Amino acid sequence: MSAYIVDNSVWWKAGRSPGIAARLRAISTRDLILTCPPQVLEYCFSARTAAEHVEFQADMALYLSAEEHPTTDDVLAVQAALWAGGYVRGAGVTDTQIAAYAIANDATVLAADKDFEHIAAVVPRFRHEYVPEG
Repeated sequence: MSAYIVDNSVWWKAGRSPGIAARLRAISTRDLILTCPPQVLEYCFSARTAAEHVEFQADMALYLSAEEHPTTDDVLAVQAALWAGGYVRGAGVTDTQIAAYAIANDATVLAADKDFEHIAAVVPRFRHEYVPEG
């Protein structure tokens, strides 16, 4: 069994993309889906009302929280690798934090956008899987 942190690009595109939905279903039936604070915050940030915010929190509460938390040095190491590799702002703060959680928990990030490819290019220990929308 593998562990995954599902990026919000997957959660939001699964409803309109049969391929993304199928991959998410496959993972959810045989692998472990983890959440982490920056991923949950990003997911809940999309709520349009207080009631929807509560619903979104409940969605994420169905999954296990990542047990290992990266240190500030761990997160900065990912960011520094981006800078050293020429990807100065190749990943945003939230994606950088999610990547650090994935590394700390030996998890793969499942994403439907290409933001994590820059991190993978410069951080060998980071694993991600890109699922195209289509």
